[in-house]
Amino acid sequence: MDTKKVPAFCCVYGRSGLGKTTDAGYSFPKGLFLAAPGALKPIPPLCGYAPSEMEVRTMDEATAAIAAARDHGSYDSVIVDDFSFLAEQTFAAYERSYSGYKLFGQLRNAVLAFRNAARFAGLHVIVNCWERSPKIRDSGDRIRGGPDLTGKLPEQLPAMCDLVLRADTDPQRKGWPGIYRVNGGVDYVGKDRDDGTPNPAPMNLGEILRHNGYVVGRLASLDWQEAVVEQIASSLTQSDPKDDIPTLEQVYSHLLAEHDPRHVRWTVRDGWDRAQLRRATQKRHATFFGPQAANPFGL
Repeated sequence: MDTKKVPAFCCVYGRSGLGKTTDAGYSFPKGLFLAAPGALKPIPPLCGYAPSEMEVRTMDEATAAIAAARDHGSYDSVIVDDFSFLAEQTFAAYERSYSGYKLFGQLRNAVLAFRNAARFAGLHVIVNCWERSPKIRDSGDRIRGGPDLTGKLPEQLPAMCDLVLRADTDPQRKGWPGIYRVNGGVDYVGKDRDDGTPNPAPMNLGEILRHNGYVVGRLASLDWQEAVVEQIASSLTQSDPKDDIPTLEQVYSHLLAEHDPRHVRWTVRDGWDRAQLRRATQKRHATFFGPQAANPFGL
């Protein structure tokens, strides 16, 4: 890992079916996925590889898995595919021994232990959550929407993270319509300690982290990918965005002659998303006022 930048602790949340698991597959091929059986089925047919996975039933098991991934030495990340369900399972397990405040206290302690393990593992740790809608308390106070978790965890978990993104869709976006929003406004939680993620951003957490200066690995068997991704991104950022689609179609057709279509699609996707992230940064820094005044990076 890059010693200049401590690996990131990220939370991604959103409605089911938006592509969060698939994005994690594209973004972290060298990661260990903590997931229920069958949860990772979309990754092999779409990404073209079988992810490393382990089943965990409680937060305590997930914490132990982070340590195991660190000691294994070949992983650069740990992805908890369904942190909301894991929290529910942990709560149910603790109910057998605790009640009332002690029950919620134990759950909070388990999350803190997970956070501490994530912070010192030397790996990126990503938690994928369901979405909880905004609501109004009986007192009239408004609670922002965010990760769907028990008790005070919807507020506490984002506070622990470096990056908190809400998954959404943009029907006008060509190709994959998935996007991430770091600025949830008054309605939803969002956060970016690196101050480098556009709002909205392509649904590509791997490229978002690379854009923010982190090292995110690729499969050794696909060692050609990174150079091609950079070539695509560098070319696109020097040309008119109106030319993106025909250019990308040409690149896609050229790469198909030598590579698996799934890996080609993955590579072109990363190149285009990298270009879009760079363009957003260029736009942000182009003027003192304008885009900056609207705070498009959503902090």
